[in-house]
Order: sequence, then C-alpha cells, then structure tokens
Amino acid sequence: AFFHAATRLSDDDEDILPQEDSSDVKLSVYGCFSELFPEHVVSKECGSITAKTGLTRLQFNKIGYEMYVKEQSRRVPAPRAKPGNPGYGFRRAKWRNVGDGAEDQGAMQETLQ
Repeated sequence: AFFHAATRLSDDDEDILPQEDSSDVKLSVYGCFSELFPEHVVSKECGSITAKTGLTRLQFNKIGYEMYVKEQSRRVPAPRAKPGNPGYGFRRAKWRNVGDGAEDQGAMQETLQ
C-alpha cells in the first residue's frame, strides 16, 4: 500500500527511484517507509516483536519490483559498492506530488484510508 500511496509510474524513461540511500542523501522508498513506520520494518536495533512482523529491505524492494522494473543505473547510490559503480532502482517510478497534483493527492488519501 505504501508504494501505491507514495509513488507512481512516470511517463519519462529517465525517472528512477533508488532502492538504497547514499551516505549523504536519503531518497530510497524503503528509507522513507522506515522513517515513517519504524514499527513495520526489521532493523538491527529491533526487538523480537518487530522482527517477526516487520519487513526487511529485501522484502520491501520485492514489492516495488512487482510494480516497477528493477534497473541498474549510475544515477542511483550503491553504498556497498566501489564509488562509481551503479546501484539499483525502480525504473519509471517517481514520488507522488500531493502539493501540485489532485490525482496524486486523491490516490494517496484513498490508499492510506
């Protein structure tokens, strides 16, 4: 539901949302989800209750790959790779713009209710 509420398919082939954050910029969908809903993610600091019910980054990204195509690109961060190596992202995905778009705002409200 979070992917549908927060992201949408773009008409531009150049749009890509990163699957991971870089060391200085946090733009990944999982990063945003984990900050908004920490009780629903599995982290190294989590207790046994969340560990059984939360989502790992891998599980979360698999949901995204069902909606968008996985693409390797030098435009997205690869934190565990050498500098300059491409990371992975969701091709033709972009954040919803609830400030400007009534369609985006309606889709987000409908999904989160």
